[in-house]
Amino acid sequence: MVDLWCQKWNLQLLLCLTGLLQWDLCSGQIQVQIQKGPLYRVKGYPISISCNVTGFTGPSNRDFQFILKKPNVELNMISTSDPDFAYGMFSDRIRNKEIYIQRLSGSSVLLTIKNLLENDAGDLLCETLHTGGAYYGDYAAETKLNVIADTLEASYSGSPSQSLSEGDPLQLECQVSSQTFQHTHLSVTWFLHGEEDEIPRPIITLDKDLTVKPGAGFEDGYRAGLISMDKVEDTTYRLKMPQVQQSDQGKFYCKAIEWIQDPDRSWTQIAHKTTTACNVEIKRIVAPDAGSFSVYLKASKGPLQEGDALDIRCSVNAQNLPGHFFSVTWLKNQQKVAQIGSSGVLTMFDSYKERENAAEMRAVKTSHTDYLLTIRSARAEDQGQYQCEVWEENMNEDGTYKKIQKEMSSPETVSITAKESDLAVVMEMKDAVTEGDALRVFCSVSGFKGPLSVSWQHKKDSGASFSDVISLTHEGVMRDVGARYQSRNVQTFHSPAGNFILELGASATSDSGEYKCIVSEWTVQSNGEMKKANTKSQQKAIIVNSVESLMKVSLKSRTTNVPIDSPVELLCTVRGPKVSLAVRWMFQPRNSTVQTNILSISHTGEITWKADQRNYQLSIQQPSDTHFTLMVPRASKQQEGQYQCQVDAYQKDVQKAKIISNPLAVIVQKLVSKMSLYSPTSRLETTVNTDAKLECSVTRTTTDTSRFTITWMFGSQMLLTMDLDAVVKFGPAANLEMDQRIRMEIRQKQDFQLIIQQVRTSDSGQYHCEVEEWLQDPLGDWYSLKKMSVSKELVVKEKENNLHVHKEEQSLNISNLQAGFTIDCVIESRSSDASVFEVTWSRGQRNEGPVIIFNASRHGTLHSAIDDKDLVFGHPSAMHYKLTVPNVNPTDTGLYHCQVVEWIQTAANKWRKIGEDMSGKISVHEDTEERLGSPWTVSLTHNPVISLSLRSPGSRFRRKKDQSPCSPPGVMVSYTVQLAIHIWCLADHLPHTIN
Repeated sequence: MVDLWCQKWNLQLLLCLTGLLQWDLCSGQIQVQIQKGPLYRVKGYPISISCNVTGFTGPSNRDFQFILKKPNVELNMISTSDPDFAYGMFSDRIRNKEIYIQRLSGSSVLLTIKNLLENDAGDLLCETLHTGGAYYGDYAAETKLNVIADTLEASYSGSPSQSLSEGDPLQLECQVSSQTFQHTHLSVTWFLHGEEDEIPRPIITLDKDLTVKPGAGFEDGYRAGLISMDKVEDTTYRLKMPQVQQSDQGKFYCKAIEWIQDPDRSWTQIAHKTTTACNVEIKRIVAPDAGSFSVYLKASKGPLQEGDALDIRCSVNAQNLPGHFFSVTWLKNQQKVAQIGSSGVLTMFDSYKERENAAEMRAVKTSHTDYLLTIRSARAEDQGQYQCEVWEENMNEDGTYKKIQKEMSSPETVSITAKESDLAVVMEMKDAVTEGDALRVFCSVSGFKGPLSVSWQHKKDSGASFSDVISLTHEGVMRDVGARYQSRNVQTFHSPAGNFILELGASATSDSGEYKCIVSEWTVQSNGEMKKANTKSQQKAIIVNSVESLMKVSLKSRTTNVPIDSPVELLCTVRGPKVSLAVRWMFQPRNSTVQTNILSISHTGEITWKADQRNYQLSIQQPSDTHFTLMVPRASKQQEGQYQCQVDAYQKDVQKAKIISNPLAVIVQKLVSKMSLYSPTSRLETTVNTDAKLECSVTRTTTDTSRFTITWMFGSQMLLTMDLDAVVKFGPAANLEMDQRIRMEIRQKQDFQLIIQQVRTSDSGQYHCEVEEWLQDPLGDWYSLKKMSVSKELVVKEKENNLHVHKEEQSLNISNLQAGFTIDCVIESRSSDASVFEVTWSRGQRNEGPVIIFNASRHGTLHSAIDDKDLVFGHPSAMHYKLTVPNVNPTDTGLYHCQVVEWIQTAANKWRKIGEDMSGKISVHEDTEERLGSPWTVSLTHNPVISLSLRSPGSRFRRKKDQSPCSPPGVMVSYTVQLAIHIWCLADHLPHTIN
């Protein structure tokens, strides 16, 4: 039908719908379905759960697997494809066929567990395996399985055997009850297992919906009223068969079945019980053989009262009755009452003669087979067990009779009650009692003269009939305890005040209803036997309230919003009957969905702590209501959340109620921080290579136990941080070089100092000290209270260069060429006492710039640039260096100076130049006074190189004093003897004469 509908649509429209909805009416998606839950099943009984899959393509047979999900674990149970799928707890049961899967079709299976265990409870997941391709649909479905206790009870308390004759009535009773918390129905069936029956046959059933159904083969008897079944009270199921037949012989028992309605509205059998059997023997009534006869007795049906007529009929069956003579005697309690002899003569025995004379009694033969004894006004003493004794007799020739054989009828009991008299009965009892308390009913009796007996009866509601509870004879003997009360602590007694008292030791809710007190008065007959003279009764209703209906539980506290480290008192108040209580305290932390147990108190007094006992205190008070007080002596943030108490009520170790209180939220607040910070100045100026100290002080704390975490920021980046344990860690702002120059010191307790060693100009900037105050809560956890910060600007300036080298200019005339000359380099001042120096001497000559001739490094390494002679280095003091040039030749003359560089070593063991200065120039030339001779005339041109023609190689030269300076500095003069001298003049382009 769906396919035909689909064909009417345009293909494009179907494709569009498929894209929008991912599925349509023509093509389905994978869908696994399992029997809807929750399912309640009884421990020890089987369960079958179906699971099927639809909407799949591919192979027609699908594989399934079942998984049992517990709160914290998933347990593989069984699979159709993997024999090793099951966990160990299921493996043996699978091998023993206690758990198995039955395939109903290619897409449907039935999981069966033959014997449910408590551990089988949980969420049962049915999953079909993915066969490839894209996942499309739901491949699993689950249902909840609850395993409950077996509380169904069924019992038969009557005689284990009965012997009846055909036509006799049969009445049997069985008791059935269930105490499960779930809503269930009961069905009860009476069975008959005859000798020739292979299996027992159901006689009649009272179904779960209270309809009566006869079993196969018993329909006619049911319609004829020969078979019926009544429910008496809540627990008694009575089978009645007024006239049994020979075919009814066998073992009678009843079977109870407990039913529950599943969420799919279907009824499922969850438990069953079978009672013990009563073996019923039924004697067949047949015409006697020749020479034999049989006797039957039938009395008037009760109930009979004093004054009513009583008929007792004896019937004799024999072949060819007219040819027989019978003597019939009526017996009561084995004592003769009356007799009709073979000749038809009536004889009354003992006291019955007077009653015959008073026309109260008579006995007649009504037919060939029947003999009737009639008591027109029955008395209480007429009750008892009656029988017929029949003798077959032959007549002798002399007219007398000779006894041949005797037959006795079956006995039949006749009951006669006394008529009402002045006896009065008044019942007294409470209108309501609590489940588990003793139920007492008082029956006050008045207007009596003789001994009294009492019988107690009970019915649950107006539609039910009364059933026996217990009786007390006029002799004071308790007996006739009802079937429902066989295992109950029930008793009745006669108080000295004349009242009868019924007492049920531990009442149940099923004891609610009406109670009847039946009191009988007894009199003593002339023969000394007791006679029931009168009976009175009264009934009254009582309610037995369940413990749960009377219990009220509340949770409250005077303070639910408290500062941290303050006490919290939670009061769980229980109002209700005095029963044993079990209490469980539960806690759900704030922003959490998980509820945990703090402690449990069992109904026997054992305390089990789930949380740390040191964090809580417990007290119990029972003035009128019961108060369970949970104290949190020092509240912490971990104890902030929602609290509840659960109270379970017990009576004799049986749980009667479970009530959970209202939730109560507790808020734990942090203390208000009092912290304040102080920094001496907001700006710090210093110079390079000095140590900068940045102060950050906590001037006020919230408590004496406060701790702090410190973070120093350089700009927006973290420089270093110190945790609560004073462990310092460097941040990204502290590079490899810088982290060797910075450290943090704690002075006193709350002063935190950042020290930057050998500061540089790059260290300038904004520094922030962030201080976070922490307190320790009662559970030992540290929590943040407040965060504050102060800022300080660091300004690093270069130091003034205090390096000064002696700058006086000098002129040296070298007279002793072999001794040479010394050039001093004197440092007059320095920038730092920790600095070292590098000294370099340079020489300048005409037509050349200064050239380095010698270097003394800061490490003490010496280097000479003159290869043809050894220069002599001297260091007479820390700030005095000198260089000696020996064996002077013309090339050694010139303009000398020293260059000094000042160095200092940083904290990172690196050298940094901090100053540089140069000395004054020293002019060095040979002394020529001793070489003066006849004057030579030299004409100088603008060319700085002058060639001289010397007239006398040994002549000495000197410039006339009155001549003006000539030539720029550094002019080299050469002459034919290849004597090179340096001449420095103060003016250029002037003709000079050298003599």
